[in-house]
Amino acid sequence: AKSVWMGTFHSVFARLLRKDGYLLGYNANYSIYDTEDSKKLIKSIVKNFKLDTKLYDSKNILNRISAAKSNLISAKEYIDTPEFMELDKTYQRPEIGRIYQEYQLQLFRSNAMDFDDILFNFYVLINNYPEVLHKYQKQFKYILIDEFQDTNKAQYLIVKLLALPENNLCVVGDDAQSIYAFRGANIANIIDLQTI
Repeated sequence: AKSVWMGTFHSVFARLLRKDGYLLGYNANYSIYDTEDSKKLIKSIVKNFKLDTKLYDSKNILNRISAAKSNLISAKEYIDTPEFMELDKTYQRPEIGRIYQEYQLQLFRSNAMDFDDILFNFYVLINNYPEVLHKYQKQFKYILIDEFQDTNKAQYLIVKLLALPENNLCVVGDDAQSIYAFRGANIANIIDLQTI
């Protein structure tokens, strides 16, 4: 039982990032920003960019950034995707991409991550460093996930990578009880699970 790990996606991956996050440029003692910390940082960026604070409300901007990260879209990819830029212009907020980019830069300079970065960065880590992925595939030979219907794209792809090559994955969930679509949960993750 000593070798069993238990926790939320965020708590487990935050712990692993403290070990291997140095590969992404983070110190082991990185800070984790909560929602209020993130909103304060966004407010500061909006003010420094001399943008309309009503139009660029920190809560709405953070939600947009969070949705991007949950779908594994980096700030650079966001800016380089014409559809995102057009949508932001339509809603009269063409600077969201630039805010996202500055937000990530300031987090990194502060040796900090927000909650979405924990998933995003762990995915980047195991996707870009095969030796780290292999280490954790060997460590976590059997994976059990509860409430799987409420997983987002980042969580789903991380689990898919960790479960290989044995596919010793057991999930518990009910597709009729998915309640976190507003946070990026994708019901297809549990419905299409057999395709892993």
